[in-house]
Amino acid sequence: MASKKNKRPNDEVSGDVNLSPMIDCCFLLLIFFVVNATAITVAKDPSIKMPNAVTCSELKDAKGCIVVNVYADAEKMSTKALDKYNKAFGGKGVQWSMADVNGKTTGYAPGEEQKLIDDIGKTKDILKSQKIDETQIRLYVRGDQNTPWERTAKAIQCAAQAGISNLVFGTLPTK
Repeated sequence: MASKKNKRPNDEVSGDVNLSPMIDCCFLLLIFFVVNATAITVAKDPSIKMPNAVTCSELKDAKGCIVVNVYADAEKMSTKALDKYNKAFGGKGVQWSMADVNGKTTGYAPGEEQKLIDDIGKTKDILKSQKIDETQIRLYVRGDQNTPWERTAKAIQCAAQAGISNLVFGTLPTK
């Protein structure tokens, strides 16, 4: 009588490959690239308390945005906001700030409007060199709710002198 160990199986081993792990990896990579490619990054200064809008729509694409923060007078800021403002700018009376493409924030005091115009123009040129269509380059104005309107108007004038005519106003959504 022959033992079962010496018998060869008659059926062949299947050569099927399980594709489930590969499909899982592909979906994870797809999600990773989609999330990173569409990330919206807008430089936000926490010391600005933005107004609430009656109606507004969310900024879908921050690509091509040049962010200018417009500050209220120091006496109208909350203590927490004033501390952040003083820490960032040393209390030198900054009325506007702008983050460049590298994320470095620069503050502009009254009388430094030409410097703001030059920096907006430089940022616009950098965005154009990154193959962003000139019609997509816009000024994103984030103004404190207690800011005098003249400061916002001055920031808009500076952008116009730098060659930017598209504007986006930052507000908080309705509650």
